[in-house]
Amino acid sequence: MNAAAADPTMIEPSPTWRIAPSVPVAAGVFVAYVVVFIGLAFSAGIDYDQWFDSGGNAFRTAVIPLIGGSLVLIAFMLWARWDWVFKDPARLPMYGFLWVPVAIFVVGIVVHVAIADWANTPSDLLLAIVAAGVLVGFAEETLFRGIILRSLRTNLRPEAWVMLISSVWFGFFHLTNLVVGSPAGGVLFQCIQASAAGVVLYLFRRVRGLLLLGMIAHGLWDMSVFLPPPSGTLAAVNLGVQTLVFVVAVIAAIIMLRRDRKTAVTRTGLQTL
Repeated sequence: MNAAAADPTMIEPSPTWRIAPSVPVAAGVFVAYVVVFIGLAFSAGIDYDQWFDSGGNAFRTAVIPLIGGSLVLIAFMLWARWDWVFKDPARLPMYGFLWVPVAIFVVGIVVHVAIADWANTPSDLLLAIVAAGVLVGFAEETLFRGIILRSLRTNLRPEAWVMLISSVWFGFFHLTNLVVGSPAGGVLFQCIQASAAGVVLYLFRRVRGLLLLGMIAHGLWDMSVFLPPPSGTLAAVNLGVQTLVFVVAVIAAIIMLRRDRKTAVTRTGLQTL
C-alpha cells in the first residue's frame, strides 16, 4: 500500500513543525539527553550503588542530572513543536488482558511503599527521592513514550513495532549505568526488566491516550523502589512483585504484537494496513 495514498497527511508537514518527526531526529535527542544526564551523574564521582545512600548523594547523582536532561527535552520540544508527544490523535483499544499489567504495576507501587524501610529513611533522602521520582517520570516518559514514540509513528509503521521498539529502546538505555559504575551483570538484568516495564508504561499512555498517566505511574514506581529496601522475607516479596510485572508485561507485548501488527496511528486517526 502506498503511504501517501493511505494517508495523504503523511506527506504534508504540520504547520507547527520546525523539523519533521523522524527516528534519526529522535535518536539525536536521545544522545543529547544521555550525554547531559550521564555526564552530570558521572561528574559526581559517586558509584551507582551509592546514589541513594544519602540525600546529598541522590541530589548530586540523580536530581541534578535529571534537571539537566529535562532542560534538553524542554528546549527541543519548544523548538521542534512536534504534535502527539503528549496526547494520541486517536484512542487505541485496551484488549482485556492489557489491563492486567497496569493493575499489577499499581499494586507493585503500593507493595513497595508498604514494605520500605521507612525508619531508616532520613528526611533529606526522602525529599531527594520525591524530586528524583517527579523528574524521572517527566524526563524519561517525555523522551521514550513521547518524543521517541512520536518519531516511530511515521511512515505507517505498525503500532505493534512502535510499542516494541520504544520499550526495548527504553530498556537498553540502562546500559548507560555501566558508565557510572554499575556491574555488568546487574545492568543486563536491569535492561531486560526495564524493557518489560517500558511495555507497561506504554499501556498507561494507551489507557487514555495521554502521556501524563505514564509520567505519574513511572514517577511513583521509581520513588517506591528508590526507598531503602527491606531485608529478609520482605525483600523476597519485593522481587516477587517485579517478577510478576515482568511476566504479565511479556504476555501483553505478545498480544499487542499479534493484534496491532496491521494498525498504524496517523494524523487522521487509526489506519488499517
